[in-house]
Amino acid sequence: MSDMTNQVDAIFAQWDRTNSPGCSLAVMQDGEMIYSRGYGMANFDYDLAIRPNSVFHIASISKQFAAFAIALLDQAGKLSVDDDIRKYIPEMPDYGDVITIRMLAHHTSGLRDQWDLLHMAGWRENDLKTNADVLYLASKQQELNFKPNDEYLYSNTGYTLLGLIVERVSGQTLREFTTEHIFKPLEMNDTHFHDDFEMIVKNRAYGYSPRPEGGYRISIPLFDTVGATSLFSTVEDLARWEQNFFHKRVGGEQVINLMLKPGILNNGEAIDYAFGIRVINYRGVPTFGHSGADAGYRSDFLCFPDQRFAVIIFCNLSTMIPSILSKKVADIYLAADLQAAEAEPEKITLSEEQLAPRAGVYRDPKTSGTRRLEMRDGQLWAVIFDDFVLPLAATSPETFEAQGYPVKIAFVDNGGKRELHEDMGSGKPTIYEWSDAPTVTPEQYLEFVGSYYSVELDTQYHVERTEQGLIFRHYKHKPQVLTPTAVDAFFGAGDLQFTRDAAGKIDGFTWFTGRVRKQRFDRVK
Repeated sequence: MSDMTNQVDAIFAQWDRTNSPGCSLAVMQDGEMIYSRGYGMANFDYDLAIRPNSVFHIASISKQFAAFAIALLDQAGKLSVDDDIRKYIPEMPDYGDVITIRMLAHHTSGLRDQWDLLHMAGWRENDLKTNADVLYLASKQQELNFKPNDEYLYSNTGYTLLGLIVERVSGQTLREFTTEHIFKPLEMNDTHFHDDFEMIVKNRAYGYSPRPEGGYRISIPLFDTVGATSLFSTVEDLARWEQNFFHKRVGGEQVINLMLKPGILNNGEAIDYAFGIRVINYRGVPTFGHSGADAGYRSDFLCFPDQRFAVIIFCNLSTMIPSILSKKVADIYLAADLQAAEAEPEKITLSEEQLAPRAGVYRDPKTSGTRRLEMRDGQLWAVIFDDFVLPLAATSPETFEAQGYPVKIAFVDNGGKRELHEDMGSGKPTIYEWSDAPTVTPEQYLEFVGSYYSVELDTQYHVERTEQGLIFRHYKHKPQVLTPTAVDAFFGAGDLQFTRDAAGKIDGFTWFTGRVRKQRFDRVK
């Protein structure tokens, strides 16, 4: 076993220092914690090291606890997961198609995502967000991303609404309900939904992000919103939670089965998402779990039910990817159970002449979302956002992998149509088509200059012409340069598609951000 733990320690060695944030780790086997350790620092202000009892904000791992609370209420007959959400949240609009509680849990509701909506409405990263803020914005949305249960698209809004439903049905806050019905029975004494950002938490690990000039800055989410996020816990407590999936002391067979049953779309297609839990295979072996990311916190909870094995990792550095680290740990302990890993494709070097034709703009015809590739210093880069770019390493003239991030890109000739297929780990790639980005003259830029207002978000943006071209501005956000991607379409803080009236004049735009589609802004006259 010592050889295995040495191999595990080697995975985390680069963060196992007194001048680095790091991780808390727990490894479970047959109901026993066979290894736990802290790596790196929980708090630089007071030189406190990370330990297995360090308390972390664990972000979206929180979702399974909101879902479990719903499942308990369903079991008790106090609601049905197939109820219309408007039975409990009448503030939500009637979209013509019923959205059920089950759809919220499976991310198939079509509701626009709360974090994108809040940002678009003007909230800064460090502004306090509450459940009331989320409900207000969600209730003002006049359209969905898609017809309910037609698609799967991750929506944090759905889980904030689940938390609200728990409160309205039970008469307790989500924090009170989960503490009484889940955490106390399982002796998860260091776990709670953190619905008071001013609360002092003993043994808390602070989140950090790297500074461009070196060193770190504190990066802690300012949330009073719970359900989609904001669970505080330790790896030791989550180890107790992991065991409940087997001994089923809380919830029993019925609730556990509901938690692990993936959703089914209207067309009969099964998705890999269940009740706050993703159910997938890894190297030929079934797993279930979830990851999380908020501000400077990153987390992963990965279970192998057939092997009665689990890895739990909480980290406090924004650049870490614990979902990769947890699989590396599992590879050590479960080497005899896992299928042979796919050989890492050998990286090859392509000339700038070979790479340059790949650069340009690619558009998803379904959503109008774009992917931009740029040449920088002789290398091809994927521009996810203006401040988030990934260098691409070639594995063949047509295939590339992002360095340090689980993204694969393939260039495909589809009957003469140039396509970019992007796989971010789901196995189901997003297909982008080559777009001949138009040249927009300074005179043509003037067509777009003006102010634009969204009734749904109750906020206004301005498009201005400068020496840099068109600038997209909100008084609470950093101005963004708008880059042409297609006719009347631009990239900047997402994708904007301008629209014209019957006379051919620009009358507004729709905004796509990934988890929000066609958010409407009308030109202010």
